[in-house]
Amino acid sequence: MEMNRARKMYDYHVWANQQVFQNLKQLPDGVYGDTIKSVFPSIKEVLVHLYATDFTWLEIIMKGSTIQDTFKKVEQRRKEVDGVSISELESSYDELAKDYDDFFTSQPDLERTIVTEHPKMGVCKFVLADLIHHVVNHGTYHRGNVSAMLHQQGERGVPTDYVFYCLK
Repeated sequence: MEMNRARKMYDYHVWANQQVFQNLKQLPDGVYGDTIKSVFPSIKEVLVHLYATDFTWLEIIMKGSTIQDTFKKVEQRRKEVDGVSISELESSYDELAKDYDDFFTSQPDLERTIVTEHPKMGVCKFVLADLIHHVVNHGTYHRGNVSAMLHQQGERGVPTDYVFYCLK
């Protein structure tokens, strides 16, 4: 499959998440899971939220699952990753990235319009590539949360800007 911009941005998203995990695994015990007063109760909670949201987009929008089925699957996934170690959560992220890769491989046209129904917004039409960019933007936002929360704890974040991905 030719590397298009949406796919390249998703690959950046995976790389940036990996940078965050590598950084967190080098920090003192507790930084990942300790409760702090911030936008999320812990860094772990940010990462679980990001994982669950990435899973949601893949299931509903990209695989066409119903909202009801997806919510059940998301709750199950949340239960599976709640309380796991940082390495185990990282493995869950890796598996999800493989699922996205399988999805991309099966798609002849990432510029196609897809239709889904949202319980509050009704019928929604999206260009698939735009949704992929949304997944990446959502991840960028929450990686910023992680960086800010690390600073609150006296630790350093890790650079995950797109330019660093391009230079690797």
